[in-house]
Amino acid sequence: MYKTKLCQYLLITIIFVISLATTSCTNKKPTLKSVTPQPTARSGKIPDNNYTELDAGNSPLSPLSADFNNDGYNDIAVISHGDSQLKIFWGGPNRTFRPGPVYKKDQVGYHPGKINIVDWNNDGLPDILLACEGIYTIQYWQNMGNGFIKAASFSVPINALSIKTADLDNDGCLDIVLGPHSGNKIVILWGKKTRFSFDVQTINANQMAHNVEIDDWNHDGKRDIFWVEVVNGSAVVALNQGNRKFSKRYLKKPGKPIGLAKDAPEFIKIADLDSDGCKDAAVTLEVGKACLIFYGDCKGHVIKKERIQAPSWGFSGLAAIGRGKRHPPMLALGEEMKIFIAKRLQGSWQLEQKPAGSLPRDFSFIDIDHDGNVDLLISNTAGETIGILYGPY
Repeated sequence: MYKTKLCQYLLITIIFVISLATTSCTNKKPTLKSVTPQPTARSGKIPDNNYTELDAGNSPLSPLSADFNNDGYNDIAVISHGDSQLKIFWGGPNRTFRPGPVYKKDQVGYHPGKINIVDWNNDGLPDILLACEGIYTIQYWQNMGNGFIKAASFSVPINALSIKTADLDNDGCLDIVLGPHSGNKIVILWGKKTRFSFDVQTINANQMAHNVEIDDWNHDGKRDIFWVEVVNGSAVVALNQGNRKFSKRYLKKPGKPIGLAKDAPEFIKIADLDSDGCKDAAVTLEVGKACLIFYGDCKGHVIKKERIQAPSWGFSGLAAIGRGKRHPPMLALGEEMKIFIAKRLQGSWQLEQKPAGSLPRDFSFIDIDHDGNVDLLISNTAGETIGILYGPY
């Protein structure tokens, strides 16, 4: 499914480039500050002793890391979308991993999507919530210490691909937000006191509303919902008004489509990227060949925009993290067979190329080896591996 989507995007890119070559409109004024990365290698993987890969199966998605078995080492959970499997890798000393349990299609279901790690039953062990887009369910995989059991499932009205959790109404119960694989609805599952039971609410969106995120955009103490809309090229925040009501606002307004999409925004991530205490939003444009950054003012408004230009194919993946003790604000931007680590230093973005596999997409910053430096966990979606790029960068 993801390989088919990649082919569609490549065709759209060719059409887009041809349309640019034939247009006579050359007098448009730029509205964004633009940064162009200077790659350190022309193509393919570049040598890096701090990069390693693990075999993860067909079309790996959503690799996440936590200490599942409480042995002091971070483990990894990943979805093999094409094989319809949930896989666990047990972590060990000296950055080593060994294969753990593999939960197959008869347990997981057809075409599982993404996962979220959360201690759902408050027993001190991180559990897994799984969105299975192929069978319209979400699943609760309870951590037993040495593996997982599917303890519950819940039918949902969309083919859910992305999944995030937070207490959106501050009632003490975790809620779940789902984004579709191909539809036009965002779904909120409002948690109840009873076990894995929910009230269902939908928010209207545009087609291919992808990759939901949750954060407090306007700093009012209520968590808001973010997503991108691939077909019309927009990025959206739904501001939490309380009482289970939301007000939608565009961070990136819709554009006129060319083919499938004008610029195909694929991911949105939220972090304080200029260290001013306010949340900012980064959006990757896979066909538009850029990452757009929308700097917030802590009141729900965008006060500045910035553009990081992609050198070749367009950015296929994204991670974002604010300033830490050992690192400045950073982005991870994926292109074919490479990652760009972008650091915000002295008010500008400086990019360094790092290795990756084929079609790197789902990223997360986390200190996997507990050395005090953040690492990057990567799904090489077309390469059938997950990558770990150890910091510091």
